[in-house]
Amino acid sequence: MGTPDFSVPTLTKLYNDKEIEISFVVTKVDSKSNRGQKINFSDVKKKAVELGLDVLQPIKIKEDKETIEKIKYINPDFIIVVAYGQILSKEILDIPKFACINGHASLLPKYRGASPIQSAILNGDEITGTTSMLMEEGLDTGDILEQKSITIDKKETSDTLFEKLSILTADTIYHTVKNFNTIKSIKQDNNKATNSVIIKKEYGKIDFKNESKVQVERKIRAYTSWPSAYVDIDNTNKLKIWDVDIENDFIDLSNSKNLTSDIFILGDKLYAKCKDGIVRINVVQKSGKNKMLSKDFINGLKL
Repeated sequence: MGTPDFSVPTLTKLYNDKEIEISFVVTKVDSKSNRGQKINFSDVKKKAVELGLDVLQPIKIKEDKETIEKIKYINPDFIIVVAYGQILSKEILDIPKFACINGHASLLPKYRGASPIQSAILNGDEITGTTSMLMEEGLDTGDILEQKSITIDKKETSDTLFEKLSILTADTIYHTVKNFNTIKSIKQDNNKATNSVIIKKEYGKIDFKNESKVQVERKIRAYTSWPSAYVDIDNTNKLKIWDVDIENDFIDLSNSKNLTSDIFILGDKLYAKCKDGIVRINVVQKSGKNKMLSKDFINGLKL
C-alpha cells in the first residue's frame, strides 16, 4: 500500500525478489487535472501497471468491504505500507499471518505524522533515518522493528532528503521482511515522541522581520519544492526563494536599493535582513518564470 513516488523504491525492491509474491497493490484513487480533466495515476499505480501488477483503489479503505474481502481471501503473510495516506482499521491490521509493516521516514518516536522529512530540516537535525514498525491503530505508534540512519547534509533540501530516505526505506522494509522471524520488536517510548504536522501552503511565506537567519535558511531548504519559500513583491506577485547563504560578516547595505522592505539589491547581489542578521539570496523565481540566479534577476530588473 502506497501512493507517492516515495513509495516506489519499496515496491520495486520487493518486486525484484522473485521469492516475494506481490498479490496486488493498493493506492489512492485516480485524480483529475484542472484543465482538460486528464486522469492522473499515483506514482505507485504507474509503477504497478508497468510491472504488470493488479491495483486496487478504494476511496476509503476502512469502509470498502470489497477490498477488505479481497485482502482476506489472499491470506497474506504481510501487508506493507509506505506513505499510503489512509489509516487502516483493526479489521485490516488483523488480516496478515505475520504483520502489517509500515515504513516511516524518521527515527521514531521522533516526528510521527505527516512531515518528518521537512521537520528534520526545520529543526536543524544532523541525523535522520527511517523506521520499519509494526502497525497498530495509533498514528506511527507501533513497535519498532528496524531503523537505519543517515547524515543530513548542510545544504540538504527536502527534495534531496526525500530521495535518499525513499531508497533507505526500501532497503529497510526489504531487510525486515526477509528477516522478520529473527527481529525482536521494541516498544516506542511515548515520552520521547514528537509530532510533525500536515504542511500548508502558507507555511512557506518568509517573515524576515520576525525570523532568524537560521530559521529562514532552514525554511527555504525544508520547503523545497513544496510549498516553496516565498515573499510578496506586491499585491499580485510573489518571489520564490530557492537558496540562501547566511552572512556572518558585516554587510554594508547603506548604498543598496530596496526590492522590498526586507530585501536589498547591492551590485549584482540580493540580501535580506532577518531578525538577527543578513542572508544572501542566491536563487529566485518570479511568478510564471523559471528559477534564476539572483544576478540574472537583478539584470532583468534593470532592463
